Amino acid sequence: MGARILTGAVAGCIVAAALGTATLATGRSAAPAAAAQDVEKGALFAVLTGRKEVDTEGEKGAGDPDGRGSFTAIVDGGQLCYAITVKNIATPAAAHIHRGSPEVAGDVVLPLDVPAAGDPGVVGDCTPIAADLAARIMKNPHRYYVNVHTPDFGGGAVRGQLLRKTR
Repeated sequence: MGARILTGAVAGCIVAAALGTATLATGRSAAPAAAAQDVEKGALFAVLTGRKEVDTEGEKGAGDPDGRGSFTAIVDGGQLCYAITVKNIATPAAAHIHRGSPEVAGDVVLPLDVPAAGDPGVVGDCTPIAADLAARIMKNPHRYYVNVHTPDFGGGAVRGQLLRKTR
């Protein structure tokens, strides 16, 4: 998965994802978000900050204190189409969805492309997601988080718990 940098208005991509379409710079698109009862489809969001990052002991504030960002995604069947924006961090080295509550540094469940830069940086792509993982995330998004790592913050520079938009 090579990183794809979005050109044009970042807000347009985020609004498109929130409205249930995820036509990204790749030219691929996902179908509209489904009704709330279909746990394998829907929209996910997260607000990323360095204060939300935790160390291996669960202490908050382990990320970049100036770092900010956002994550939006559409889950539809076997695809997760997403956009990540970051600001005030060094050049990103990795990005992931992890399983873990707000006070846990959890295991990676899905690697994501990284923004090419960190001040500001943007990336968007679609990636395959296993149906069982999609169902688990959509059923309990608060048990998962997204973070972006930098060389200076190997455990994560910015992080945010997922939340699901149902309507």
